[in-house]
Amino acid sequence: MESVGTSLIKPHLVHLSGSGSGLGHAVVERDVELAAGKHPVAQPPVGPSSHVLVVHSGTSTNLSWSADGLARRERFHRGQSLINPAGWACRPRWEEDVELMLVALDPTWLEKLADEDGLHGTLEVTPSFHLSDPFLAMMVERLVLEYEQTGPDDSLYAQSLVQAIAAHVLRVSSNHGGGRAPAAGSALPPRRLSRVVDHIHANLGGPISLDDLARVAGVSRSHFTRLFRSSTGHPPHQYVLRQRLEHARRALVTTDTPIARIAQDCGFADQSHLTRTMRRHLGVTPRALRAASA
Repeated sequence: MESVGTSLIKPHLVHLSGSGSGLGHAVVERDVELAAGKHPVAQPPVGPSSHVLVVHSGTSTNLSWSADGLARRERFHRGQSLINPAGWACRPRWEEDVELMLVALDPTWLEKLADEDGLHGTLEVTPSFHLSDPFLAMMVERLVLEYEQTGPDDSLYAQSLVQAIAAHVLRVSSNHGGGRAPAAGSALPPRRLSRVVDHIHANLGGPISLDDLARVAGVSRSHFTRLFRSSTGHPPHQYVLRQRLEHARRALVTTDTPIARIAQDCGFADQSHLTRTMRRHLGVTPRALRAASA
């Protein structure tokens, strides 16, 4: 979990937790926005440089904003959201202090994602306020919680969630100057899938990113997740975790290698990380598994 510091999305917010700059094309945070008139730092006169998705995560309160020259006011409840396109200044004013979950998406990356998904032409993200979208709110909450858990975050899982959130934003809040291209094949060819699986097993002890896997498969990142899931029945982050747990299980029951070393070799941060993950997914600790096989 990142320590309390400065928000990378909106510097005037009270920052609680988040990803920092580690995701590259996206930033995720949990912040508090103070009520109108209480900001120690003035809001900028222009809109954000990124597309910003905001999900209300606290107690209900009212939000006022300006759109198309008109003043608006709505009551926001937990889970309701808004999408603020890059460069669009709506000057939001909350009537009470409010806890928010935010995801900032780089416009250039989102444009590339849309193009790779067959949505050709000019991408325009339209302002959307007072959205009730439980699926979107759930994905954002899971992404935020990934950076608030005890222990290291799962970068592959976080990247997968960011991509899913971005694809959902494209679906509910964007216009395009062109049409959607025909869909590519529904699964990875066996030879490409074999290369990806080999790469995963060869790199279980280190970080594995979606970009790396898509490069090995020879497809775009946006297509890779769908093709891999169709080929294996699992999204990439779940598949990698299953392989790490299986590799650790096998080492525990067939060798006397120290558990801490097994954790490191299988891509876990430390022995505690392996223990928590194995207990959660297999219902047994490494020590208990080794003892039962003795």
